[in-house]
Amino acid sequence: MNDFLFRASRAVRDLSPASRRWRRFLRSLPVDPDNLSLPLAEPGERDFILCGAPRTGTTLLSAMLVQPPTVYTVMEPWDGMRLPPGELFAGLRSSIRAEGTLTAGKLDTAALLHSGEVQWTREGHGGAPVELADDLVLGVKWPVFWRYLPHLPNTRFIVTLRHPYEVIASFRKHGGRLRMGLEYDTAFNRRMNAQLQRATSSLARRRVLLFDYIHERIVPFLSRPNVLAVRYERWFSEADSIRAEISAFLGVELREGLAKIRRPAPSDLSARERDLIRSECGTAAALGYTL
Repeated sequence: MNDFLFRASRAVRDLSPASRRWRRFLRSLPVDPDNLSLPLAEPGERDFILCGAPRTGTTLLSAMLVQPPTVYTVMEPWDGMRLPPGELFAGLRSSIRAEGTLTAGKLDTAALLHSGEVQWTREGHGGAPVELADDLVLGVKWPVFWRYLPHLPNTRFIVTLRHPYEVIASFRKHGGRLRMGLEYDTAFNRRMNAQLQRATSSLARRRVLLFDYIHERIVPFLSRPNVLAVRYERWFSEADSIRAEISAFLGVELREGLAKIRRPAPSDLSARERDLIRSECGTAAALGYTL
């Protein structure tokens, strides 16, 4: 489906009652880092944030970092859009102490533990009883939590990176807001979305601008000692090295992990799309990628 037909089908779908309810829910989520009182309370020393541009491998790494009882990563809990990070982690740990497990987040933990499949589910519907240690290393995966990089200098961040061609092609293939070159319509993303919409009405160009918008704000922090960059491509050639680096960074020994790693099909970008990315993408070189 080309972008013109996508816009038309999207406009029709947005008229449905379910779509209107979904948009109301997203707009009810209040957190915007620009409006939080500074300095922010930091999460604990055994907490970490997993973030990066969408489609760069945050979901795979989140699943790889579900290794009970010592490591557990919560995938995109809605409370991350309701609470500042210190309160978010405190609430998750309180749930662990009270219940001995976690049901927050959108990862289907039961499927992961049973078959190694990385699947999404509605929050609270994919939980599985797992034993979690008192000294658990706890992560939260929200791609857009890169916005906290300037405000949490003592919190560990794992930031995922991937080649611009693959990411931008995945924006188009994934559909939804990403195909439009936008993120969820929440307070957290409102300023970014508005700037991107003002910049261009072309969805193809806006997808490139979304990639750059995020990485322009990530690159200055990649050399910080509290930040570890993980390149998606390395999972298929250097998985053991990645695990060793993450183990050292988090201070916990990682096993191979439950998640199955599957090499994706190459991007199906047209020559015209590649030319557009080469002319518009300004962050590829800073990220270590050649176009």
